[in-house]
Amino acid sequence: MDGKMQRLIIICGATGSGKTTIQNYLASKYGFERVITHTTRAPRKGEEDKKDYYFESEESFLKNHFVEQVKYAGFQYGSSHEGLKRAFEKSKTATIILDTQGAISYTKIVAAFEMIFWYIEVPSEKQLEMRILNRGQSEEEVKKRLASVEARRDMKIPQNLEPFCEIIENALWKDTKRKIDKLLEFGRDN
Repeated sequence: MDGKMQRLIIICGATGSGKTTIQNYLASKYGFERVITHTTRAPRKGEEDKKDYYFESEESFLKNHFVEQVKYAGFQYGSSHEGLKRAFEKSKTATIILDTQGAISYTKIVAAFEMIFWYIEVPSEKQLEMRILNRGQSEEEVKKRLASVEARRDMKIPQNLEPFCEIIENALWKDTKRKIDKLLEFGRDN
């Protein structure tokens, strides 16, 4: 490292809002490293351990050193100090996807890096539903997921997170990319 401040871009929003698409865009266009988080849920089709998540058992999950952890739709999720360290070893700017409760946890920590918070929103719940259906989940699974307490909570930005967040509407991908590029003009030196 050459002494430049490390940055963590925290991406939160409703399920299906496009958080992973945005994170993948930041990795491919800017070379930002993903912070891989932990979960006890089973991998979805095409997901890989240590690439998409650290897929854990209930027992192995509890052995990590978490910055934050939450239960979401019946499964444990969390981000670890080790995951942050691994990402910052590869890039001065890293990205992490969190639910809004996880993002709130990051607002309360004193960190040795700059934190940037983005809340991703979509114009309608119907659009969220279609995006999740396109992931290959059944209509029943999608309805159940969107009805969960956590999903309902994440459909709007919590009041205590609002002062920290830049709100990005992700209705049309070309407009979203333009907004992201504009927000990142501050430093292409990752």
